[in-house]
Amino acid sequence: MRWFSLVLALAGLFLTPGYAAGKEPAPADKKEEARKDFDVPMPVGIPVKGIKIPHRNEEGKLIMTIEAEVAKKLDDQNLEMENMKIESFDEEGKTINIEIPHSIFNLDSRILVGDSHALIRREDFEITGDSVEFNTQTRHATLRGKIRMIIQSTEFVK
Repeated sequence: MRWFSLVLALAGLFLTPGYAAGKEPAPADKKEEARKDFDVPMPVGIPVKGIKIPHRNEEGKLIMTIEAEVAKKLDDQNLEMENMKIESFDEEGKTINIEIPHSIFNLDSRILVGDSHALIRREDFEITGDSVEFNTQTRHATLRGKIRMIIQSTEFVK
């Protein structure tokens, strides 16, 4: 029962307040409009070193940055990244960092899939897994494979 409460608490860490309140992602007919807000202006097939992609909410507030040592657009929808880091800012002022050695980011769905060791870290916990799927709209992550968690705060344990 303790683990179930812990898993529920951790799942809540990655949800934005709007998502938790029941707001749904943009409908499919607004896909092109949403894509314009998150376009990556780089040519297809040519690697680019040192890319940084800011992501802002509807009010223009910075909520996340995605950085990669090397990025390459595979096609109009998919961006391959090496040594990628995400810095996400929540409403409480806490920062969540995600590090993935190799990933593919779909610009239409805004889902990032990391196929190798993933690290998710905040000031009070650290989680590692063999692979990760991260939805940048809802800021919800799913880790798979061998998962290890270290909690540095007793706030969640009762």
